[in-house]
Amino acid sequence: MPVKGHNPRQLEVSNKLISMLNALPKVSERIFPTRYRNMFCCYEKVRKRAAELQKNPRLLSIELRTFRHWGGSMLAHYTNGNVLTVQRLLGHKRVENTMKYISMVHFKDDQFEVATATTVEEAKQVLSAGFEYVTEKNSIMLFRKPKRFSKYVS
Repeated sequence: MPVKGHNPRQLEVSNKLISMLNALPKVSERIFPTRYRNMFCCYEKVRKRAAELQKNPRLLSIELRTFRHWGGSMLAHYTNGNVLTVQRLLGHKRVENTMKYISMVHFKDDQFEVATATTVEEAKQVLSAGFEYVTEKNSIMLFRKPKRFSKYVS
């Protein structure tokens, strides 16, 4: 059941994932027989423990919806701001609700990994590794991708 005001959405999953889910022990008709409140309580405990261990009280301000906002922002970034794709994947009915994700993430130059290629084969390898094409200079193609985000959480 979708959240009030959102569209339901179905995403394709691999046969491998379906077989892994079917292999789980069945104690209920649900795949994960728990309630949201139970998951939220566990999340709060883990967050509190992490904040104490890391001596970082800012971790306490990370809510579950923060992950949705981060995910929506990353979708917007990786789709180059394609509003319709982000809207469909987040299940928004109104494009206005999606627009807040489009300009949310900005990367500094030092937050990118950089790669180069001089041949089409090298370019294919770089693209398949998740890099995006930026430009070409002196017959050298330049690519970049954001570095892992865990490095920037302090």
